[in-house]
Amino acid sequence: MHTRHIEFGGQDIILCGREGDSYFDHAAPDEPFAYAMRALPSSAVVFDIGSNIGMTAVIAAKSGAAKVYAFEPDPNVFPFLLDTIKANAALVHAHNMALGAAEGSLSFFSNPSSTSASHLVTEDTLGHSPTGTVQMSTFDTFVKAQRIQKIDFIKIDVEGFEIDVLRGAIETIEHLKPSLLIEFNAFTMVGFRDINPRDLLRMLGALFPYVYRFKDGHPLLIDSDGAALGFIHDNLVSAGCVDDLYCSFRPSAGATI
Repeated sequence: MHTRHIEFGGQDIILCGREGDSYFDHAAPDEPFAYAMRALPSSAVVFDIGSNIGMTAVIAAKSGAAKVYAFEPDPNVFPFLLDTIKANAALVHAHNMALGAAEGSLSFFSNPSSTSASHLVTEDTLGHSPTGTVQMSTFDTFVKAQRIQKIDFIKIDVEGFEIDVLRGAIETIEHLKPSLLIEFNAFTMVGFRDINPRDLLRMLGALFPYVYRFKDGHPLLIDSDGAALGFIHDNLVSAGCVDDLYCSFRPSAGATI
């Protein structure tokens, strides 16, 4: 195990990982995540789905969250998540499982070069053969089993399977109305899941009254077909297919319309 230090909000964050792993070597909080942390209410309950080595979970805990639930299915990465939590003395409840659209087990590809490129595998996945299987539940099932009555913020980054997580979380989202930061990666949605990225955008628009992209460091509301087309163009042409979207049930401070 190796460690490196990053800074967030004036606090020293210790990351634990594998030397040579590109995610561990370069991981740093980006502006959308920093924006989401600034909007975090005091004593928040946070879900970090696709937690990897624990950077976002630990930052959420150190940013004032009262309770953080972290989910990382990769058996080769989960020990580093636990190490990062321990190194930061953070209050994070870690679970070695995936959240998706149904309960059961699913094939998984563990990438030896970058933990951020590991992902679930279905019959639609191109290019990667499974390296094992992981256990999967749904967001709604977990929340009911744990009798969780409050969720303020969810982060989802699961390499193209974001829409599956949302399908298993609809009841909770509609009832508890958390905000959401979700990766929008057109490449992984097409290559690993065989879905149209517009399906995710439509689903977010149906679940949340406010869906924001980030441009020039500021949240920009996607509130029309033209705004959606502009976002998709920029995602495919300028952003290398990878963006973060911030979704909420109330207007966001500093947003541009």
